[in-house]
Amino acid sequence: MFRDLNVRITPGRRILAWILLLALLAGAAFVLPRFTARLGVQRAGDLILWACVALIGIKALAFLLLDPLLRNRRTAAPGFARDLLVVLLYVVAAGLLIHLTLGVNLGALLGTGAIAAAVVGLSLQEVLGNLFSGISLQLDSAFQVGDWLEITGNLRGGPGRETLVGQVVAMTWRAVQLRTENGDTDIFPNRLLAQAVVTNLYIPSGLHRRTARVIVEPHPELHVAIDKLTHALGGIPHVPDHKPEVVAHSFDMGGAVLEMRWWALGYRHGRLGNFQAVRLATTVLPREGFALLGPHGATTPHHSFKEPSETDLNKLMEQLHLPPHWVAELKGLLFVRHAAPGEGLIREGDPGQSLFAVLSGSLKVVRPVERLEPYTGLYWETIAELGPGSWFGEASLLTGAPRNATVVAETPCELLEVPKGAFERCLKQEPHVLESLVDLMENRAKTPVVGEAREDRREKWTRQIREWLLS
Repeated sequence: MFRDLNVRITPGRRILAWILLLALLAGAAFVLPRFTARLGVQRAGDLILWACVALIGIKALAFLLLDPLLRNRRTAAPGFARDLLVVLLYVVAAGLLIHLTLGVNLGALLGTGAIAAAVVGLSLQEVLGNLFSGISLQLDSAFQVGDWLEITGNLRGGPGRETLVGQVVAMTWRAVQLRTENGDTDIFPNRLLAQAVVTNLYIPSGLHRRTARVIVEPHPELHVAIDKLTHALGGIPHVPDHKPEVVAHSFDMGGAVLEMRWWALGYRHGRLGNFQAVRLATTVLPREGFALLGPHGATTPHHSFKEPSETDLNKLMEQLHLPPHWVAELKGLLFVRHAAPGEGLIREGDPGQSLFAVLSGSLKVVRPVERLEPYTGLYWETIAELGPGSWFGEASLLTGAPRNATVVAETPCELLEVPKGAFERCLKQEPHVLESLVDLMENRAKTPVVGEAREDRREKWTRQIREWLLS
């Protein structure tokens, strides 16, 4: 009902109502003393008159001084602090009016009211606890409306501690309202929040490390599992100097606990990264032959090894302008890799020793960008798209240079991977193919460096390929 009234009553009508109220009180203050000579009635008239003056003065002070000073502050405190100051002014004004118009001794009044105040304080202990806790929370500027909070403590009065995450939607003198990810609104008394551990997931701004863990069965090639999962997590949007990583964290349930780490910009970005990391871990590790451990034992790995067909190899030789008879030499040395949506294949700046040819599916060459919509976070900006018949990673294969781009699978993909060892074996048997490889790099090269001659660039690539593959 009150919300409807606030919406329907216009500001002009509200101001007119205040003017009429003050006019009635002022009229009563002047008219009452003229009807009777009684001292009590005259004091009542004076009290009404000075009360109107005090009300107008406090309103003017709040409008002209308090509101302009506190309006531009970006914390939760301004509205709360303003209300406290205004209430304090009303209390002081009421005390002065009682003393000046009624002649009441304020010292004696406060003394006789001490016992009553103690009784009231004990009966309102919960209310006062919430009030002063709210003052402390809001004046500390620890969080404001719109921030995401992680609250850990005894939140529901039962045994133990629990953790809740939600976005602040309102802050009052009594409680803080949080909207959870499920869309529920939880109301927590200020006293509980003051006793809990509160982590503001939006302040300070910048990158925050997030983690998730998975347990794998003991394996002699655990380092391979870590390497595969690390490259897969490259599909989580990240900046080059804060790449996702995987470490062997501890032991649990007889297996190795792998901790996945990545850096998030904002809470929503971190949650999305968590979902993607868990999905990739439970997809990539079983696919690569590593069993996951849980309360009910180990899962069954689904390692799928597929040799490339002769047709795929012939097509690759044609695309790379290599001798067709290399197919026989490379057969059995190359293998087909699978990639899940969102899985990273290569990361910019990483060392690399292989080339990838796309057999099916689509991938994208990306770079990270920071955006605020639909929520604060890092996003992939697509630079180029790769489909069947495309290949990438030739610079690392031929020269040993670090990866110069990040490539992420967009759909389920099959890729033919050409490792350095297989390529090196064929090239040593026919070193004259080196010129064709330099031509390949020439055709695939981006805009040349200013001041670098074409002959100098070819000579540099020839030297790098010889040192990397033929030395």
